[in-house]
Amino acid sequence: MTMEADPGAMLDRARKYERQGRPEEAAAAFAEAAGRLEARGDRAAAGVRARQARALAAAGRAEEALGVLAAAEQAAPDGADVRAVLDGHAAHVLAAAGRAGEAARRAWAAMTAFRSLGDDRRADVAGAHAARLIVEDTGPRAAVDPLRDLLGRMPPDGEGHRRVARLLADAERRPDRDFDVLVTDPDGAGWGALAAALAVGAHLAVGNGVAWNTLGDRGARDDRALLERDWGVTDAAGWREQVRALLDAENSDPAVQMVLDRREPGMRPASWRAAIAGWCAERNVSEETTRRVIELSGLILRYEERFRADGLLGPDEPVRSVYGYDFGRAVNMARWGLGAGYCDADEAEKCVMTAGQRAHRVYGSWESFSAGYVLGRMLRFDEGEFGQWYARSVVGHRVLAEDPASPWRRMAWG
Repeated sequence: MTMEADPGAMLDRARKYERQGRPEEAAAAFAEAAGRLEARGDRAAAGVRARQARALAAAGRAEEALGVLAAAEQAAPDGADVRAVLDGHAAHVLAAAGRAGEAARRAWAAMTAFRSLGDDRRADVAGAHAARLIVEDTGPRAAVDPLRDLLGRMPPDGEGHRRVARLLADAERRPDRDFDVLVTDPDGAGWGALAAALAVGAHLAVGNGVAWNTLGDRGARDDRALLERDWGVTDAAGWREQVRALLDAENSDPAVQMVLDRREPGMRPASWRAAIAGWCAERNVSEETTRRVIELSGLILRYEERFRADGLLGPDEPVRSVYGYDFGRAVNMARWGLGAGYCDADEAEKCVMTAGQRAHRVYGSWESFSAGYVLGRMLRFDEGEFGQWYARSVVGHRVLAEDPASPWRRMAWG
């Protein structure tokens, strides 16, 4: 038998594609392996077909995935081992199709079946997946009772128990809202360079009530709609152009950074205004534009004064750069691009790492980064009103600066 005809080799190739974030190729490889196994009459074929369905779902082809899953279940032989595998994969397919409640029940069933078979490792994985799906389906507060029930059915010394316990603890301490809250995925990056880079995008993650430490948080349809609605992005090329602009700090008004760059340490407001005017005069900037950017310096001073009162800046501490606003959004753009299918996991992670590295070069602390991020956001949306945009940004800063579970509290800057 050649290596290419060996179903085991095909499965290895399919799993490799999965790890690399290449679900389309993984689905094709799983389909090929399933066909070989079906030709042999191998009882494992149904599970591999379900794995194909799971890969299709990850590629954003949810309806096709549901069809493949249904066919696999219809053709599956009897047996608790086969049923456990099918339930486990079905949970992922149903979740991708937006049917989180059904997905949670299938994951719970997989946990029970694997436990009865003595496969504690896969039972723990399925149980933790069921817990995440319960939270997704009901919201954190309504998930407390079912999570307690689930936790009571898991061995207390297992990794699954620890993961579910963390989700339960998070649900129990959630405030009465699903936004402006810190969410940490127990299976996401917790430490290291990737986690530190993901934490650069934590402002938006907290604001949206999604996990800060994972790239695969949302469904493809939601992310495609978000990118088209908020960014005008409808394809991979448009997504990459937005990523480039964000990583190069070119998405925001360049006048803001120019104004900040004219301020030297200890410079008084009048001298700062004169420096801005001088810069404009050297470049023959129009009188109207010169007036506008000088006024911008006054607005920045107003925000800095309010930042100090609200704890975003220390006494006499200024904001040096607003590039953090672009870097923070770049992290989330990577998450949305991956969810929308505009990039693979490797490209998304590279974007995140680049954003983190550039933020660490510009700023010296989480606090200074946060102040720069918030100022950039305020100058785009709040325009000196100190309204809802400002209030929610301050809440996000305080959550990240004060919550003991925050990555900003648990990891040093840089």
